[in-house]
Amino acid sequence: MLPTLSALLLFLAALLHSFSFMCRKLPAGRRPRLYPGSGGARVLLDLTWLLLFLTGAWLALQISTTLGILAAVVYFVVLPFVFQPPMARMMGFASLRAYLETVDRGQ
Repeated sequence: MLPTLSALLLFLAALLHSFSFMCRKLPAGRRPRLYPGSGGARVLLDLTWLLLFLTGAWLALQISTTLGILAAVVYFVVLPFVFQPPMARMMGFASLRAYLETVDRGQ
């Protein structure tokens, strides 16, 4: 049960983290309506994914140190590549490359 809970918390944290990161990079006119408009709500979103990550990583460390380290590596190295391409498409971009080009141009 503990490994499953840890994985689910880390999965949800990575999803929210990617969403927050990608929306923050977009110009205000291109941000999804789901993204919070006020600064306080954006801080709450960031605190939510951070709390989920810390809880999930702590649970993984309670199981074993190796699993905790592996969970952190997967969270920061693998999951962004899993979430960001589909998230870019859900935001209306043809691909992650189109999203990146928009962010680079600031449009």
